[in-house]
Amino acid sequence: MLFESLDKLKRNSIMSSILLVALGVIILVCPENYIPSLMLAFGYTLIVLAIVMMLNFFSGKKSLMEYLKFSGALVLGVVGICVLVFRSDIMRVLAWLAGFLLIVDGGRTLFHSFTYARRSKRKGWWVLTILSLMLMAAGVILFANQWWDTPTMLMKAIGCAVFFSAIVSAIRLVWTWPLRDTKGGLDDDE
Repeated sequence: MLFESLDKLKRNSIMSSILLVALGVIILVCPENYIPSLMLAFGYTLIVLAIVMMLNFFSGKKSLMEYLKFSGALVLGVVGICVLVFRSDIMRVLAWLAGFLLIVDGGRTLFHSFTYARRSKRKGWWVLTILSLMLMAAGVILFANQWWDTPTMLMKAIGCAVFFSAIVSAIRLVWTWPLRDTKGGLDDDE
């Protein structure tokens, strides 16, 4: 059971790291002239993602987790519509959204550091805990958004935070994987 959860965590960590690195590159490289186009693409992407999640809900089995995913899809759809409608003030909303997602990702990483990394008996597992707290602090800083006045500076701050999240996700993958003991068995199968 533990290794099935770890395999799922491994796949999710690899995919989220790849997507976060790609998103960070796009955000950091994007010139100021293309920020409105990037916002439109972001809004449409959220709407399409919400529609796909809703269709998965209607075609799948109904469990509590599926209802929670459906609620998240509704929120994503509303955020996507707001991005398209309120394009002029969307940078502040994007900072709030990025900050909230970083806080949630940091909380998830903190949970995984205590649940899996500590159990894997790796030396220095507490580093993942510190990184997750730093990730949540970066989310709070983006959520507060008091230091960046221009959209370009805010985009660079979001890009750097997304890169940091990708690094923490990759480290989470390394630290949560259990080690083999010297007898040839796995440490966590007791």
